[in-house]
Amino acid sequence: MPKKINSIEELKAAAGDGAEFFILLANGFARSSKYISYDPTDDRFWIFNEIDGTDQNLKSKNVMKKRFTNIGEAITKGAFYKDDN
Repeated sequence: MPKKINSIEELKAAAGDGAEFFILLANGFARSSKYISYDPTDDRFWIFNEIDGTDQNLKSKNVMKKRFTNIGEAITKGAFYKDDN
């Protein structure tokens, strides 16, 4: 069962060793999958966007900013999940 991520703090805890996450799209009929890991020593996330094969290396303060990624907006809207499959 997927676990909803409700804050940047929850994302940090869930992504520590690297994990699969997704943004629920289109009223639950589609999703945007991502592999995310978090390094607390420099407060950075590494994000691999499976939809297009791109990756990002972002400070945690930028993860919640829409100009860098849509993860923060998805967390705010209650549409960001850790995939426990």
